[in-house]
Amino acid sequence: MIESANKGLAGLRVAVAVPVKGTFTYTTPDNLAGLVRAGYRVLVPFKGRHVTGYVLETDREPAERPVKDIIDILDLEPVFLPHMVPFLKWISTYYLCPIGMVLKAVVPESRYKTATLTDKGEEIVKGRLFSTQETEILSWIRAHPEKRLPWPLKKIYPLKEKGWVQVHNRSSKKGPAPLGLLKFVTPEKGCSLSEALAKISGRSKARNEAAFLTRIFDAGALSIKALEADFQNGRYLIRKWTRKGVLKVESVPVHRPHRQPDIFLPPSPHPLNRDQQKVLEEIKTALDQGVFSPFLLYGVTGSGKTEVYYRAVEHALRAGRRAILMAPEISLAMYLEGLFRLRLGDRVAIYHSGLTQREKEYQWRRMSKGEADVVIGARSALFSPVPELGLIIVDEEHDTAYAQEEDAHGGPRYHARDSAVVRAREENAVVVLGSGTPSVQSFENSLTGRYALLTMPHRVENRPLPEVEIVDMKASASGRGMDGMISDRLQACLAQNLMAGHQAILFLNRRGFHRVYLCRSCGEATRCPNCDVSLTHHLTEDRLLCHYCGFHCSTDLKCTFCGHGRLRGYGFGTQRLEKEVQSLFPEARVSRMDTDSTSRKGTACKILNAFSHREVDILVGTQMITKGYDFPGVTLVGIVSADLSLAFPDFRAGERTFQLLSQVSGRAGRGSVQGRVLVQTHNPSHYAILTATNHDYLSFFHQEKTLRKQLAYPPFSHLACLKFQGNHKEKTERTVHDVHEMLMRMVKNQSGGGSLIRVLGPVEAPIFRIKGKYRWQILIKCRRVSLLGQLLQELEERSKRALGATGVQLIFDMDPYQMT
Repeated sequence: MIESANKGLAGLRVAVAVPVKGTFTYTTPDNLAGLVRAGYRVLVPFKGRHVTGYVLETDREPAERPVKDIIDILDLEPVFLPHMVPFLKWISTYYLCPIGMVLKAVVPESRYKTATLTDKGEEIVKGRLFSTQETEILSWIRAHPEKRLPWPLKKIYPLKEKGWVQVHNRSSKKGPAPLGLLKFVTPEKGCSLSEALAKISGRSKARNEAAFLTRIFDAGALSIKALEADFQNGRYLIRKWTRKGVLKVESVPVHRPHRQPDIFLPPSPHPLNRDQQKVLEEIKTALDQGVFSPFLLYGVTGSGKTEVYYRAVEHALRAGRRAILMAPEISLAMYLEGLFRLRLGDRVAIYHSGLTQREKEYQWRRMSKGEADVVIGARSALFSPVPELGLIIVDEEHDTAYAQEEDAHGGPRYHARDSAVVRAREENAVVVLGSGTPSVQSFENSLTGRYALLTMPHRVENRPLPEVEIVDMKASASGRGMDGMISDRLQACLAQNLMAGHQAILFLNRRGFHRVYLCRSCGEATRCPNCDVSLTHHLTEDRLLCHYCGFHCSTDLKCTFCGHGRLRGYGFGTQRLEKEVQSLFPEARVSRMDTDSTSRKGTACKILNAFSHREVDILVGTQMITKGYDFPGVTLVGIVSADLSLAFPDFRAGERTFQLLSQVSGRAGRGSVQGRVLVQTHNPSHYAILTATNHDYLSFFHQEKTLRKQLAYPPFSHLACLKFQGNHKEKTERTVHDVHEMLMRMVKNQSGGGSLIRVLGPVEAPIFRIKGKYRWQILIKCRRVSLLGQLLQELEERSKRALGATGVQLIFDMDPYQMT
């Protein structure tokens, strides 16, 4: 290819899937002319290699300088919608991630392509009415319907455009395999059953051939697997009659239906109360106007937000628009999927990281083709290619799970809630942020007019909020159970609750059995060799595990500090709490729900299913059980240690504590019996705990707002965290200080920067070493987000020289939510 020959041709703006900023211009070769459009994934030459690219737009103006051709098309249809490009560009700019890497992270990748012949293709093969190259390709496809195509798609597309072949996406990863169907060639293009039976003659005739052909003819189509199972010589007969042109094989992509969590769902929707009707009318009015409208829906736990979500989605669908509903956890997304699918059937799509690669591709294609009206999922559902998007709902908008902290593929560190507001703005959609404990940032936005505030202050059917009792663990005796996990008061309430035939939830936001393993000789804790954290004892596997890098070892070891073997576990987690509850109440049916017990696919649904059908009396769990589930049988919630989240090195520690306590308390008393909540704490006078036990969000908000304003934390400033990590301790420290000096010079030269920007650090990260890498942080506060963005982009360019060949990685984390 001569590049200069392409000067003056219309170009394609392509984002490449490599960590390089900007987009690049390519041209379309003649054999792909008219086939490439915005939204397509293509193969392009880039710096001496072939890489994946994403076509963002087609330039109407011809290229001013010589450019290269694209090599091939990688998909049969667009993998993202062209009107999403402004939103994707915003993600790229705001979170400092190349747009090609954004697309690589969010678009499921098809691993390879296969092809099958159409009826027209079979007819062409039979008549041999084509060129030598077409003969080779079609004959190969006929003989290998499930094999990877050995030619680039640009050679296959002309055959597809003529209607001779169908091309299919395939994935090498696990998932439901495509179904091979065997059919008769239709009489007008082949032969009838009688003609086929007449061909059975001579010594080649098998005893069961007539039955074999009759079976297929009567059924219309049968799977190859079924025929091979029913006919001992089925494989031979299939091969024989397909070669004769009597039968043909069709490859049908199979979607394994996503198993729905059979969790308690109301048999019919409750009539809306006055609060719900008022909120719904506000949302419906905004939907009818068809303009960007952001809402914050503040409804106490049990106020019926989910029913409002459904009615709003229903209204959007009647208006010819579609919706995205996001939940912070996969298990909650599946719960909501079951509820919506019960009413909307197959109009619902599900999308989250728990799906297999094939399931993701299937759902993605459904969405892009407009075959799904509602998409339900976790944070990745935000990028769903939904045409005519009219409504985005972010349930439990306060949840920190909406923050994408790390991406193995180099994707953006983004916040799905904030990004949802931007996507709604770009597509003139309505966005509803719902929560029973709104984030301080969102509630402040509603007070300043950025969001419209909707409130539902009462539970459905005027059910009372649960009674909350504080158990001061300092004043309490040592408490029954090991290390005072369960106080006398909580044990008595559990016994009373079991006797009444009700269910209970015990919340402890800490995994494992023993929190630390200490040497009784020197007092040192057994630590991870790769991270600056203690190892946690897990009883089920009887091993010590690092929750950061995955390192594990046996409990039969000696102290690495003094060499003695007198080690013992201290502290407790959900495993130990479960065991203690079983010991105290041997007659009770106890289950546990945390990331350890739900690591296998489908386990979380089984646990929730058993609990909803009252096959479990006491459910022990971490924050996974604090989400928006509705279990009417739960009348008691025990918060085993309310202080854990207060110790986090984060300015949001108080907010997280309030939200966790309020959310888990909200699981109690959703049926006909009023609920009770016992809060065990060593800090009974802390404002976050007091306001949570009093169900007083406004008091918490005003106290938290005052503290944030004094310290200039969000929502009164914008934050960025510069995170450094390197393999060598001294080299990492030197590099961090070099970048810090550069940053301070830049701030000093900024117009007004001294008063608007404040730099904190550099300091060692709270966990100094993770996975063998030494970690440092610099925190930047800025009153103007535009100024902060400019500063970070300039620093990103200048710091490349300082980082050089040091091997130190610099990560820009905009609006950070994890400060560890």
